[in-house]
Amino acid sequence: MRLTVLGSGTAAANPRRGAPGYLVEAMDETLLVDCGAGTLDRLLKAGGDAHKIDGVIFTHHHLDHFGEIAHLLFAARLPGHGRSRPLTLAGSAPLLKTFRGMQELFGPWLSPENFTLTLHDLDEEPMFGAGVCVSAYEVEHIPSSRALRLEAADGAVLAFSGDTDVCDGVLTAALAADLFVCEASFPEGGKQPGHLVPSEAGDLARQAGARHLLLSHFYPECDDTDMAAPAAEAFGKPVALATDGMVVAVAAAGGEPAW
Repeated sequence: MRLTVLGSGTAAANPRRGAPGYLVEAMDETLLVDCGAGTLDRLLKAGGDAHKIDGVIFTHHHLDHFGEIAHLLFAARLPGHGRSRPLTLAGSAPLLKTFRGMQELFGPWLSPENFTLTLHDLDEEPMFGAGVCVSAYEVEHIPSSRALRLEAADGAVLAFSGDTDVCDGVLTAALAADLFVCEASFPEGGKQPGHLVPSEAGDLARQAGARHLLLSHFYPECDDTDMAAPAAEAFGKPVALATDGMVVAVAAAGGEPAW
């Protein structure tokens, strides 16, 4: 399973980091996890193609994680530039309700043309694809928020915290994960409700028994401080920091990720 970080930032403008977005490739399946502003441009720069995406999986519907889905669907129906490949959008029940409301607002511009669009409610059941099974777990942020667990056919497990505070849902999603991508939105001492600081992320990874921890979702003030050290102290292992364009080969237990 291969992970490409398309956006390691937040809704706050940052010349170093775009809004959240991650490309996951496993076997013949290509997924986006979250789709914030600029995700499609960064996908192209990373050598990807929006028309080859099989599914977009959302952690929640705050605009920095969700807003560019309108762009993706509008572009998918442009004459001469549209897509024919089926597309699945997956997330919690509250998120899908919000998406349907967006479709009502924009009318036909967000409706599929020449391709099939499927909405998958991860609260009802996991999503089984050609290369990855995706499960979702409720976390403490907003009602639509879910941590995600992606299990590849080769046994590799990739987990995403999404935006969250400390809670049991994150631990369940990250249990024994080969790579845990966890938010650390603010530096130590800057704790905000519904988000984590590095020591909390590290402690969650330790409790979950994750093999490797990648911190992401950094507000600009995080770039001026050491985010890795407090997380590593709590985790008991080295910790990596996400950067836009980073590529990680996620290996199953017994293997090491290629950073």
